[in-house]
Amino acid sequence: MSRTNSSLSSSALLVLFFMTRTKFAYPITTLAGSTPRNIIELLKKHKPEPRYYFKTALTVMVATIFSLFNLVEKWIMGKRIRNFRLTEPPLFIIGFNRSGTTLLHNLLCQDPKAGYTTTFHTVFPHCVLTQKWWLGPMTNLAVPKKRPFDNVSFDMNFPQEEEFALANLQPFSVYNFFLFPSEFDRFIDEDYFTGMLPAMDIERWKTEYHRLVIKSLLDTNGTRYISKNPHNIPRIAILREMYPGSGFVFIYRDPYAVVESLYHFILAIFPGVKLQDVPVDFSRKKIARFYAIAMKQYFEMKEKAGGHCFYEIKMEDFIKLPDECAQGCFASNSVND
Repeated sequence: MSRTNSSLSSSALLVLFFMTRTKFAYPITTLAGSTPRNIIELLKKHKPEPRYYFKTALTVMVATIFSLFNLVEKWIMGKRIRNFRLTEPPLFIIGFNRSGTTLLHNLLCQDPKAGYTTTFHTVFPHCVLTQKWWLGPMTNLAVPKKRPFDNVSFDMNFPQEEEFALANLQPFSVYNFFLFPSEFDRFIDEDYFTGMLPAMDIERWKTEYHRLVIKSLLDTNGTRYISKNPHNIPRIAILREMYPGSGFVFIYRDPYAVVESLYHFILAIFPGVKLQDVPVDFSRKKIARFYAIAMKQYFEMKEKAGGHCFYEIKMEDFIKLPDECAQGCFASNSVND
């Protein structure tokens, strides 16, 4: 690494080491792994509150520092990514948040052929292939060993849902509500429905998503991409068009348990990344509304698709018979349109 690169990386790591290992409370947001362009686009539509201006500025500074490493990755890996061709259709886990998707995803990713997006990839999606060798271990030192909201083991190399990465790749992600909690309903009503975006934005989303899939396969040496993303539910038609023959796994559990769990999960994440104060009216009703919208979308998409490419699992059944459920998931991946 050159002297200039070393100086820049040291500056970025200095910020990372301000983080605490005990909880998700950082002086920067998850957009630190994004690009200045993406952050600016986001800030044009959503305004941080004054008390978070320094946090916003620090995030932009780190993203700017890492822009150099992003360019290095484009230069070194660009041609390989452009020439890469998927040999197997992906498998998409689309159960709603807190429905057992993490457990299922972790199990399916044990398959030797599995490729998946890692936690490190979601934070630094632009330089995962060329800078992970040094940045990955350093970042692991800055994060807690257990997720504070559910005590699940946490590591930058573990499988992760790709929606966090998508928020760093382009400005249209429902997870931006973590940054701007006072606009929670707006993100649910607008950014959640990718297919309703302007045509140019949809194409941009497709390009970024496909590049993410390719990088994930290259990074994990897999041949079959295993996705876990609850917010792919309204994108089923887009994903089926992009990846013919792909399978969709819908894992579900008691709706009351889902809403309660997601409510506490979101409240645990807000302090670490928010750029707006959490509104006093943020309640379980908002989560229940989000869940109802997602379920309506799922059943509509399933009906349009004929249902033949979907495999449904009840979380309680999966816990009792994980191997049998895993076999059913992979069998759904072999169904062709």
